[in-house]
Amino acid sequence: MKTDKSFIDGILSHIPPSNKNLRSLAASLVTRLKRNPRDFWAWDNLANLYFSKGFILQSIDIYRKALSIQPKLPIVRMRIGIAYYRLACLDEAIAELERAVKMDPDLAMAHYYLGFAYYHKGDSDQSLHHFQRVKETSPETRIVYYHMAEDYLQRRRFQDAIDVLEKLLKLSPSSATAWYKLGQAYLGLYKNMEAANAFREAFKNNPKDKRSENMLEMLTNVPGI
Repeated sequence: MKTDKSFIDGILSHIPPSNKNLRSLAASLVTRLKRNPRDFWAWDNLANLYFSKGFILQSIDIYRKALSIQPKLPIVRMRIGIAYYRLACLDEAIAELERAVKMDPDLAMAHYYLGFAYYHKGDSDQSLHHFQRVKETSPETRIVYYHMAEDYLQRRRFQDAIDVLEKLLKLSPSSATAWYKLGQAYLGLYKNMEAANAFREAFKNNPKDKRSENMLEMLTNVPGI
């Protein structure tokens, strides 16, 4: 493991000389760190800067420097987990994010990424658990409803999908995707009239959506719908 001094000296080597703006921003933080290697603010901001500019792998080592100074801050642990997620290192991401929510059970963004990480790992139970926690702690996070509904549909839990989609449509009544998924859920319960109405709303909100148009045409060709 590099010493703080050698680590700090090597930070700017990751940035191409042509990227003068980023080098300038990073250099000011490096200067602070050379004066005080225990400057948490400088480490954390440097890691955020690297992450935002696409130096994801390098940002993890820098976040760990910040974490060594303030080990009880769950948000730093969460950022490491998100960085691993961005690198598609799902096991590492889950490990870090689980540590973060153990420290702060209401950390909505950590639950959010855990939901996706477990989803990509094929663990639907854990994925739904964490998406549900996001819904509880940050109900305005609408994208979670989409993924919960998709998960319920795949597992043929159609009524659960309907419940989630109805909540989503209260927040986003013009979402053609949500209306289409609602139609699928009603079809799963053999409620063709309700399905047709949902597909009709989907098509009204997105006339270019051939899926909804085709489903609506199929259903409305049935007598009584």
